[in-house]
Amino acid sequence: MNPERKKKLQDFLKKEKLTKVHLDIVDLAFTHKSYANEHKLDKNILLDSHNQRLEFLGDTVLGLVIAKTLYKRLPDSNEGELTRKKAQAVCEATLAEIGSSLNLGEYLLLGKGEKTAKGHKRISIIADTLEALIGAVYLGTNIEYSEKFILRTWEPYLVGDKTAKESYDYKSRLQEWLVGKSGMIPQYQVVAAEGPEHEKTFTVALIISGETKASASASSRKKAEQEAAKEYIKLEKLLID
Repeated sequence: MNPERKKKLQDFLKKEKLTKVHLDIVDLAFTHKSYANEHKLDKNILLDSHNQRLEFLGDTVLGLVIAKTLYKRLPDSNEGELTRKKAQAVCEATLAEIGSSLNLGEYLLLGKGEKTAKGHKRISIIADTLEALIGAVYLGTNIEYSEKFILRTWEPYLVGDKTAKESYDYKSRLQEWLVGKSGMIPQYQVVAAEGPEHEKTFTVALIISGETKASASASSRKKAEQEAAKEYIKLEKLLID
């Protein structure tokens, strides 16, 4: 890591009160797969060369913290209401909105194709980077430190009815409706991922009781899942609020 990069990340961590997190882990959180492939990076201290595995971990940590917080704060809410609130708090639109407010795109390392395609502004990349950052914070410290970061960052989305723009969650609404009607839980499966790394298109199938009911394509897996749920609701003319 060159001195300029090091200083930039140190300033970010200081600004976000994350000074206990190891710089190398944070650098990894901001390293996109396109950059790692293009520069043939060696494995990081976590035996990774890009941030996808950190993204997976951060998604889990975020979900746990938000679920625990809502459970404690909303004692009168039932399972369906808690599921809906959690889904809104961790959906791609919310992640991207928060990630943009933290200027995460400024710290991203992208390959030439992603740079040309303005990947530092892409909703899916910003959302994934924020999850990777949470994964880095957790690995570099502990769950308590991670929880403090998440809660001070997510607070506006956990009080009142604030939601990110375009954050209507078809997935959670459909699941809530299906569970209430029949006890079934919909499953989502990626059936195709096509195109170059910087403009990949994901096709996702919505599966209920082992049968594919709808499918949709989008620029990210999460968005395709939302579109598949939306398509099924439309096809079946379901009356879902």
